[in-house]
Amino acid sequence: MLRRLRTSIDEAIEHYGVLSEQVFSKVKSTGDGKFKASKLENVIKKIVGDVTQDMEARMLDPRSDNEVCRTCIPH
Repeated sequence: MLRRLRTSIDEAIEHYGVLSEQVFSKVKSTGDGKFKASKLENVIKKIVGDVTQDMEARMLDPRSDNEVCRTCIPH
């Protein structure tokens, strides 16, 4: 969130709080994993939409490495 969505640390913490509450609060009892992947996808799309005004925005950062925040260095 810090790099691609250019959020502040406080905004990232707030968004993660919402994500964790909505995705991980209800644990599945059947199937693979402990949460529904579709719920995670929907919450991430909502966060992306809130920040970029485009729920379908691509998460791949089109800027060069010299133009981005150094909070995360891609491998």
